[in-house]
Amino acid sequence: MEGDSRLSRLVDSVSDFFAEQEWVRQLKAKWDDLDPKSQLYLRLGSLVGGGALVVFATGSFLWSVHGLKKEVSEKAELVQLLQSANDEMRRLKESGSSAPVAAGTEPWSAYFTGVAAPLGLGKENFSVSEEKKAAGESDQVKESLYDLSLKKVNIRQVVRLAFSLENGARPVKIRNLLIDTKEDPTGYMDATLSVSAFTVAAAGK
Repeated sequence: MEGDSRLSRLVDSVSDFFAEQEWVRQLKAKWDDLDPKSQLYLRLGSLVGGGALVVFATGSFLWSVHGLKKEVSEKAELVQLLQSANDEMRRLKESGSSAPVAAGTEPWSAYFTGVAAPLGLGKENFSVSEEKKAAGESDQVKESLYDLSLKKVNIRQVVRLAFSLENGARPVKIRNLLIDTKEDPTGYMDATLSVSAFTVAAAGK
């Protein structure tokens, strides 16, 4: 009961404070000067304005919640994707498998195509960019840069390709991997692997 008494005194104190303000007295006088019909319209306007404010605030809150839920969902999908990639990479390393390709001096585009073919990657969903020269290469080692584009593939194909390239017959290093899930519920995605391909000069040259 003591708490209720304190709250009551606080409310009375606040009410007295506002009642003593000049601008409050002026507003009250203007309100008293209004006819009942005008007072009714003002009350209705206040209710409508307050309701609109509540609706706007509620809508803003729901929109922000929707945005947060979408962000959390996207991050969860990314975590799951990375976990699947790690599991597949671990399984491949344990089995010691790699693409059945042989060493040679064939053009790099043909080599990449040969690595991709056993993984179910053909002309319709796999392509190799033009060669780009890397800066700072030596006389003994030539580094060439390529972008390998994959269309509508699954995560298993992407991981197997990356593993096969880095563990294949010719020296290749994955520089970057970009994945676009396109929010495809079937699990298919587009991906781009940026790779460095190294050619070692033959002895005596």
